[in-house]
Formats: sequence, C-alpha cells, structure tokens
Amino acid sequence: MKTKSPLHVEQIMFCSFSADELDGCKNNFQLLGFDNRNDLLIDSDFAGIAVEIEFTNSRYFLSNCTKGIRRNVSLTLVDATDRCEIDRRTIRVNIRSEYPYKTVHTVLLHSEIDFKPGHSYKLVVRDETSSSTLNERILHLFGEKELGSPRGWYEAENAGLQIEGREGIYRSAVIEDCLMITTRFDLTQKFGENPPLVLPELELRLHYPNGREVQNLFIEPKCEDFGENRYSASLQFCYSAYYSGTYYAELLCMQYPIAGFVFSLNGPEFEGYWAGEGLKPLEEYSPKTADDRLKAFFEPLDPISTDDEFDRLLDEFIKAEINPRQATSDTGDESGLTPSDEPQADDKPQADGQPAGEEPSLLASLDSLTGLRSVKEKLTVYERVVRFNRMRAEKGFPESTSPLHAMFLGSPGTGKTTVARMIGLMLRRAGLLSKGHVVVKERATLLGQNYNSESEKTLEAIEEAQGGILLIDEAYQLYQQNDPRDPGKFVIETLLTTLADTSRRDWMLILAGYPQEMKLMFDMNPGFKSRIPDSNIYVFDDFSMEELMEIAERYLSRHQFSLTPDARIRLAERLTDDYAHRQKNFGNARHVINMIETEIIPAMAVRVTEGAADDIAALTEITAADIPAPTKRQAPDRPRVGFAI
Repeated sequence: MKTKSPLHVEQIMFCSFSADELDGCKNNFQLLGFDNRNDLLIDSDFAGIAVEIEFTNSRYFLSNCTKGIRRNVSLTLVDATDRCEIDRRTIRVNIRSEYPYKTVHTVLLHSEIDFKPGHSYKLVVRDETSSSTLNERILHLFGEKELGSPRGWYEAENAGLQIEGREGIYRSAVIEDCLMITTRFDLTQKFGENPPLVLPELELRLHYPNGREVQNLFIEPKCEDFGENRYSASLQFCYSAYYSGTYYAELLCMQYPIAGFVFSLNGPEFEGYWAGEGLKPLEEYSPKTADDRLKAFFEPLDPISTDDEFDRLLDEFIKAEINPRQATSDTGDESGLTPSDEPQADDKPQADGQPAGEEPSLLASLDSLTGLRSVKEKLTVYERVVRFNRMRAEKGFPESTSPLHAMFLGSPGTGKTTVARMIGLMLRRAGLLSKGHVVVKERATLLGQNYNSESEKTLEAIEEAQGGILLIDEAYQLYQQNDPRDPGKFVIETLLTTLADTSRRDWMLILAGYPQEMKLMFDMNPGFKSRIPDSNIYVFDDFSMEELMEIAERYLSRHQFSLTPDARIRLAERLTDDYAHRQKNFGNARHVINMIETEIIPAMAVRVTEGAADDIAALTEITAADIPAPTKRQAPDRPRVGFAI
C-alpha cells in the first residue's frame, strides 16, 4: 500500500564544474556556487553536473515525535529530448530526529553520462520506501562548440527603468519610498534563422548601493516581436530610501556579462534609455566604480528640458501618470486589475457616505493594459479628438466639444473601471472635467428607502460625481421590462433629465453591463441614444486564454513570484480549461487574480511552511503542485463559435 513520505524536497539546484573545480570542492560542495539556474553550458572544461538537494523531515514539526528518518531515495535522470532514462542511482537519506533538514550532494560525471548539447533533462527524486515522487527539475544544456560563446548569444539594444505610477523609461530619477521599480533590458537574439528550440535563460542582477546585497533572477527572454527579433528581460524590486546611492543593473548569460547600467533613485532626473557606452558592463563591480560611472555620464548633461510648455501639454495626456493622491469614490476596479495588473482591495462599488480613500497609483497608458484591442482603438481616436479640440481653442478658434457620456459593454473583470479612470484623467487634463475622479454606483445604491424617492439618491450620486465620472455598473438592472412599477424607472428618468440640462456639463455618465441586456435597455430608452453616440459605445471583449496567462504572469512578477517550467505548463492547462468552460458570469481578469490569491498562494504557503524552508527560492518559486487542477463544470451557456457535428 502506498503511504505518504515523511520526506519533502523543496529545492533542487544544479551547477556545472570542471575537473579542477571538483577536486578542490569535494569536501565543501558549496564552493561550487549552486543557484536556481535552469540552463548550463557545455564548454571545453565541462566535466559534469553537481546536484544539491535539500530534504526536510516533516516529522520534526509534529508534537511529541522523536523519530528520525532513514530512507532509500532514487535519483533518476531522464533525457527529455530523446525520451529515455540515462542514469539512475540510489542514495541513503538519514536525518536524525533533532534536525529538520539535510542537504545532500551528488555529481553526474560527463565521463559516465553522455550529456548532449541542445538536450533537455529531467531529474526525478523519489522515495523508494513509500514509492512516491518527492520532486523533479528540468535542466537545459547548451554547447559552446555548436553555438559559440554566450557573450554573442544576445545583444542588448537599450535599457532603463520603469517606475510605478509613471509612463516611459528613465535612466535615473527622483522617486518616493516604497515604489516598485523595474530594470528592463531590450535585446535581440543572435542565433540567426535557426535558434535553439529553447532559448537560453538570462540572469539579471541588481547590485545595491551598499555593495553587499545582490538580487538576482533567472528568466527566459520575453518575446516582444518575433518578426522584428525583439526580446526583453526585466527584474522588479521595491525601492527603499534606506538604500540611497548608486545601483548597478547587470544582464548575464551563462555567467558572462552582456550589458549593465548604473542609476540612482534620488537624483538626478533623466528620462530616456541607456544605450551604447552606457550599456557596457563594468569590468569589476564595486560601489565606487558604479558611482564613478554615474558621475561620468551625468555631470556633462543638463536635466530634461521643460521649456517647450506647449509641446509638453500636447503630450501629457498619454505620458502623465495618475496622481496617487487623487481621491475617488470607488474602492477598486471591477476587473480586479490596475493597468499594471495589480488587484484592488475590493471590487464592489462604494456605499453612499463612505469616505473616499487614497487611490492606488495607476499608469495612464493604454499600452499597459492587457487585451482590449477594440477599446484601445476607439479610445485612441477619442483622445486625439479631445487634443485636437483643445489645440484649436488655444489658438483662438471657435470651441468644439466632444460628446462625453458613454456605454461600456462587457463581462465582469474586463477592465471597465480601469479604463474609466484613464478617461477621467485625460478629460481632467484637457479641461473638460474639473476633477476626473470616478464614482461607481449600482442599482442597490441608487434606490431610495421609499417608492418614488429614487430621484434623491440619484441626484446625490450625480452631485458626488460632479467634476468627474459617474459609472453605473450593471446598469441594465435599472430597467425591468415586465414590471412597470419597478422603482428603477425613476433612476432612469432622473438621469435623462439631468443629461438634458445643458447647464450641467462638468460630469460624465458611463453605463456598464452585459452587451445584450444593455442593448435592450438602450433601445427602450431613446433618451440615452440621443446622448450616447455610437462612437462612445465601447465593447470590452472577454480576455483570450493567452491574455489570461499574461495577466497571471504579470501579476506574479509584480508580486515577486516566479513559475517553474512545469508550473507554467500546469497553469496554462488550468486557464485553458477555465476559458473553454467559461459561462456568462466568468470573471476574466478577476477570475485569474482570485485563483492566484485564494488557491495558488495558499497551496504554496502550506507546502513551504510544512517544509520549513525560508530561502528566497522557496518563498518566490511556484511549483506545479501549487496549481489547482481543472474542475468539472456545467456546460457553458454561451454560444460556441464553429460547427457542431
């Protein structure tokens, strides 16, 4: 009978070694420098692969348990490319009762195992006593003889900083404490027309100003444009004023430096990319060499010019960030996402009388939103019209106005509130709205206590939204076709009366909800048709499975989690199943964030705390075991596209 193993393996790490290195480290394998890399280089000095496995005794954490562990553990190496087992060995793992864990090392010699460049391998660790798999790890090997030196595998084109709450790229900046900063490298791969099936991973290192702390990340380069051979690699960290001084961001491949740049987050302020000499890696890093480079580049330069005020005003709509202290009356986006895919604390409309909190920092950029292609296209045109009208007014031509009021059609979790915030900011900066804040209401918060008192609540909501936007979520619920006495009709009448009042221009109405139901309400209330032109009707399509995956990866990256290759496959399988079986109330982005927060992270927390591991990898790396399996669902009530057989 199969029993659960008291052994746990939370971490498997690899490193390659030369014959000389192995001879010098046999009594201390830690000198080989194990880390979380998934790719290794076969060069002329390659003598084999060292493996480090950390075993945890789960019995140690049980009360009144004095048992240690003695187990036979098998290590099976599989050539995943050729699909065959190439090595199998058994080790004895003994952990005394007074210890929670034990680290075991073994070596896979190239003289005994024919490691092949371009092949992928999988190491499977099993408890033979309980016949259970404890963990497994994928490894890719690349040959220097076949591909050349790793120094020439990638070429960095430019690099810089992406700053939370700002648009654009910076070389150096002045920012507040506790903001998220992303160091980004844009690059091209130099393998030509026949690149490896799996591109070699990159290592990003961030050297802190104190010269002691280093943050690193191993990632696959992200393809930005396959046709143009454009890739990127990014590392995110939270800035603390405690670490003031000069940072050094470094890009490496197989431990070979490819590029690097220096920056400061307490001045000077310079917008733009690092390129050319500014990306040349330091020969030897130290806080002094980083400081010297920063001074050498910035002392001859002047800060960014802001003399051309007119050009700045023309571009600020799509370059400016939302003021994080701008008050709003809603507590979160109904999609569960900011434009940077960060979930809000609450996705329900704020009740009347509840004080407005401080709005999270948002990027006022359409490009920062996942999906929403048709919405982006229409908003781009609308934004250009607003800018054009303002340019004419500033030159003394007769003032033209753009229709403000709009309708958002789409399922929950597709970013409607986020887009409303962006429109509010744009219209405020264009002078069409005095504040630009967003007030979210729904049927329940617009109905009064007494019949026919709905006009009071509705007028209060409109007054609260003065200078900004009143967004009524699931607005179709206000119209009940089969109930002529439904109080929602008074809300509609009050809205139409206020929309007809030409003296009240400093507000915008957005009606949001499912397309079919909203169309019915729209058709039955001609007053809305006259105030909301077709150009202001936006369709928020459901996210595709690929877009849901992108949202998940961006959210995890933003919160400093990473996926193992197997976990990424498992997550894609889960999202594919969820998407295929989605029903009308499918939450889209909100569904993804809820799954991460209520299923994946809790499962990871249980696994990590049971193993008593608190190293960086254990606290950040999500494994396949943390991803929930697809569940059985009822048949979707949405019509399917295609032919039935």
